Amino acid sequence: MTASTKINLKKLLIFILLAGFVAKIAIGFHLKESFLNRGNSKTNLNALACNLYINGEFSLVQGIPSVDYEPLYPALMSICYAITGYNWLGLTILQATLHLITSLLLFKIGSRLFHPIAGFFAACYHALYPYLFTYSFSIYDTTLFVFLLVLTIDLLLTEKLSSKRLVLAGIIIGLTFLTRATIITFLPGLFLYVFYRYFKSQNITAAFISCSLIVIGCFLAMSPWLVRNYSLTGKLLISTHGSFGMWQGNNPLSFEYLKANKSLDEIYRLNPPVPIYAQYPLTARTPDEAVKVAAAYQQEAINWIKNNFPEFVSMGWLKAEKLWSWNRNPDSKSVKFGSNEGRKSVYLISYLPLLLLFPFGLILIFKKHPAEAFTLLLILLAFTGAHAIAIGFTRARIPIDFFLMLCSGITITWLLQRFFPSLYLKFKSS
Repeated sequence: MTASTKINLKKLLIFILLAGFVAKIAIGFHLKESFLNRGNSKTNLNALACNLYINGEFSLVQGIPSVDYEPLYPALMSICYAITGYNWLGLTILQATLHLITSLLLFKIGSRLFHPIAGFFAACYHALYPYLFTYSFSIYDTTLFVFLLVLTIDLLLTEKLSSKRLVLAGIIIGLTFLTRATIITFLPGLFLYVFYRYFKSQNITAAFISCSLIVIGCFLAMSPWLVRNYSLTGKLLISTHGSFGMWQGNNPLSFEYLKANKSLDEIYRLNPPVPIYAQYPLTARTPDEAVKVAAAYQQEAINWIKNNFPEFVSMGWLKAEKLWSWNRNPDSKSVKFGSNEGRKSVYLISYLPLLLLFPFGLILIFKKHPAEAFTLLLILLAFTGAHAIAIGFTRARIPIDFFLMLCSGITITWLLQRFFPSLYLKFKSS
C-alpha cells in the first residue's frame, strides 16, 4: 500500500471520528437535562466526584475518607466539574476525546498486526459501537478504562520494545488499576508476552528485567494511592468494593437469578434483606469498617463456594455463556431510557457481527503474529475466567470488545482481498 493511500485512509478515518466527536457533544447538549439521571450518576462514583469537587476530599460523606472505590475516574470527574461546573459539558468533552483517541490507537494496532484497512474498520466500528458511543456522553468509567486498556496494548504489542516503553506501559497499567481492578486479567498474558520477547531476542536475565520495569512503572503510578490507603487501614489496597461483587455472584440466590435473567443487584434490594446485607448494607463507612465489611462479604462468598462447589462450577459456565451471549442480559427492571426490547435489538445488531467475524480474524493473526495472537487469546480466557468466578453478564464484556473489533477488521480485510478484489483495490486506490 502506498503512502498516499494510507494518508487517504487516515483522512477518511479522521473525518469520521471528528464527525462522531461533534455528534457526541451535540447529543450531550440535547440531553443535558438528563445527564445526572444517566449512567452511574446515582452511584458512589458521582458522590465521590462531588465531594472532591466541593470539599476537596475523597469521601462519600464529608469527613470520612473512603477506600471503597478506585480513584482515577472520580478524580477526573471532579476536575471536569471544577472547570465547567456540575454539568454535562466537561465530562462529555473529556470522554468524547478519549473515545476518539482510542479509535486512532485501534487503527494503529490493526495496521501493525495486519493491514491499514483492518485498522480502519476496527477504528470505525469502535467509534460507532452503540454502547461505547453512548457511554462517552454519560457517567460511566468504561470510556476511560477502554482507553487505558488499548493504550497498554499499543505500548506492549509492538515490534520495538524499549526500557522507556516498558516503564510507560507500567505507569498506564497502574492508572488502569486505579480505574478498574479487572486489568489484572490482562497481566498474565502481557507479562508472558514481554518475557518471551526478551528471552527470545536476548536472555532470561533481560526477560526478568523487562518485566520488572513494568512492575516499577505500575507501582510508581499506584504508590500515592497505596500509601494513602495504607495510612488509613494498615493494608496495601486499592479499593474494597470488589468483595461485594464477589458475594453478589456467589450466594444462595445467584444461580436462581442468573437462570431467570435477573440482575444480581436485585438480591441486595430484597425486602426483607438477606442476612449478610441486613448486617452490612451499602453505606458510607470509615476505612477500617470498610475493610472489615469487605472481608465479611468475601468470606461469605468463599464459604458458599466451598459448600456448593458443583453448583459453583455449573454457575461458572452459565456466567461465561452470559458474558459472551448475543442475547443481552440481564433484563433491566426499570428502564428510563428506551426499552428492554429495543436495547436487545441494538445489542444483537451491533455485537453479533463481531462475534461471528472474530474467530477468523484471530486465526489470521496467529498465522502472521503467533505470539501476539496467543497473548490476546490468553487475555480473553483470563477475563472470561474471572467473570465466571465473579459476575458474568454482557455489559461486563463490553470493555474488551475492542479485541473483537480488531479481529473483525482483519477478517473483513481478508474477505475483501479474497472474494472482492476490485473493492479491495478501490479501497487501496481511494
